Amino acid sequence: MKTPVTTYLSVLVPDDIPSLEKLEESVGLNFWGDHQYRRFLAEMPEYFGLKVTVIEYEGTQNTAGFLLARAVCETLEILKVGVLPEYQNLGIGTELMKAAYAEGMRRGCRRCMLEVRKSNENAIRFYHGQKFRVAGSRQDYYTNPVEDAWVMAREL
Repeated sequence: MKTPVTTYLSVLVPDDIPSLEKLEESVGLNFWGDHQYRRFLAEMPEYFGLKVTVIEYEGTQNTAGFLLARAVCETLEILKVGVLPEYQNLGIGTELMKAAYAEGMRRGCRRCMLEVRKSNENAIRFYHGQKFRVAGSRQDYYTNPVEDAWVMAREL
């Protein structure tokens, strides 16, 4: 685990997309492709992304974590959240989630939902700590490998 000198939260922009593929691969997420992310971030106002950048002692900067979400009607849906393994358990995931809740509430959302692989015990534990509860399941929701998902929800 690295200890960053400074972290800062900012909006995810299309120029950040190249760093997402490596980050997603390192945490077991499926990269949706450059074109899809550009559409989400530049053309579809209901979508938004956030990132946490870390600055190390030697001055290097890394995108340590990111979140992609959308606000539809009164529901904030967390589509993806990932933190590089070397920066996990430092509060970066919590910082991203809190910022997403705030943006969702600004957009009129009253609840937050997400899906998570049933086998992803670390993520489930994290989401429980964020006050999410299991609200249902989706059979064969994930591919590569095929797996069921828990649908989790919380009030904002």
